[in-house]
Amino acid sequence: MQTLPTTNTNAQTQFPIQELEQIESAIQTSQQWLATLKGRREALTTELERITRPQPVIAISKAPMKMIGPGLDYRGVMSQHWKYIDIHIDLLRRLWTEFPDRREAMAKAMGRYGATRAYVAKSRTELFPSKPAAWAQRYSRTLVDDWCVDTNLSRKQMHRILPAAVEAAGLMWGKDVKTYWRPTQIAS
Repeated sequence: MQTLPTTNTNAQTQFPIQELEQIESAIQTSQQWLATLKGRREALTTELERITRPQPVIAISKAPMKMIGPGLDYRGVMSQHWKYIDIHIDLLRRLWTEFPDRREAMAKAMGRYGATRAYVAKSRTELFPSKPAAWAQRYSRTLVDDWCVDTNLSRKQMHRILPAAVEAAGLMWGKDVKTYWRPTQIAS
């Protein structure tokens, strides 16, 4: 006996074709979502890279530097000296020349820093009252006119008394007058 091929309708009715279609639809929708998410991820990554990228450094040109000193900047004019005492005397000479009516006040202001010293006086005898003339000659110089200046000073002493003389003259230390005790680099 021969059997006729029969269609298995029972098997067809049991196959979940609707579920397969739902899965296919979910996969297509997921692929579309993935494509959308990948595009958005690329856009966000590009923006993140842009905002976190180091900014180019704008070259700030440094002002050219120049070496000055040791010396004295008196009202914007620089004079160079190799010895501290020459800085000291140059400044006092400029003050005594430019402010002759304030000489006594400057001498008094400087004298406040010396227990037994005048630092400047109208004669060597006044400058060193208890010293022999030869000693006074050796440790003093003529400042201007009949004024003499003590040259037996340390830089520390000069550093204290020069601002007093400058202020007594009516100038500002650090603005009108600057001393450079060592070679110093400044912007030119």
